[in-house]
Amino acid sequence: MNILIVGLGLIGASLAKTLKKNTAHHVMGWNRTTSVSHRAVEDGVIDETGDLSVLIPKADITFINFYPDAIAPFIIENKDLFKENSIVTDSCGIKTKLCKELDNQDFNFYFVGAHPMAGREVSGYDNSLPTLFDNASFICTPYEYTPRYITDALVGLAQEMGFARTVVTTPEHHDEMIAFTSQIAHVLACSYVLSPLAPQHAGYSAGSYRDVSRVARINADMWTELFIANGEPLVREIDDLVSNLMKFKYAIVNKDGNQLHTLMEMGNKIKEEIG
Repeated sequence: MNILIVGLGLIGASLAKTLKKNTAHHVMGWNRTTSVSHRAVEDGVIDETGDLSVLIPKADITFINFYPDAIAPFIIENKDLFKENSIVTDSCGIKTKLCKELDNQDFNFYFVGAHPMAGREVSGYDNSLPTLFDNASFICTPYEYTPRYITDALVGLAQEMGFARTVVTTPEHHDEMIAFTSQIAHVLACSYVLSPLAPQHAGYSAGSYRDVSRVARINADMWTELFIANGEPLVREIDDLVSNLMKFKYAIVNKDGNQLHTLMEMGNKIKEEIG
């Protein structure tokens, strides 16, 4: 099978490396900076590069790895190039806005939203890894009218690549869950290190500081698009977080040890139950 990776940054190049490591598929690649594409060929990360007008028509599955706002325009602009009945997918961290933008388009191929759940605090081709998706989840968000065999083909490829778990869900539920499992954690980490005490942490910090602050190392351009595109569920999570923080605040202000103990016991119990 011919698989095209469009965009050879952290995620795209890691997908290519994973495909080369775990499958026998022919991997093609394209990057806006052509020197990256040629380097990927030299490194054995991809088998072939060239012009999109040549690569796209050959691809049975195409992964688009751009910032969120660039994906739909790219697909629509190149819609006449994609192979008939092929699968076009993406690796974007939000799904509802993207899937709505591409719904009811006059395509002769199938768009299926996808989210390989992995990342690093660094970006770019040089930081890509063939192990980035080890123990990771691969989430698919097909339309209701997407044929089952198309979704199964994409899920099957993810399993072949070595993803530990595959999930098929709606774009809306995906975004609701990602607001909780990923986006709110980045909001919290950034808020945490905005403290005026943060620059003085050396010598006073250990595991707690490291764990809470880790994902404050963030690509602001990309995450701005992600946060705004997923605004409604993310704001709900922020409201819940602020509400819980205020419970701790008032328990401390009122020297209410019983309430403070109850809140911490509840948190501990939930964490033990859910992992």
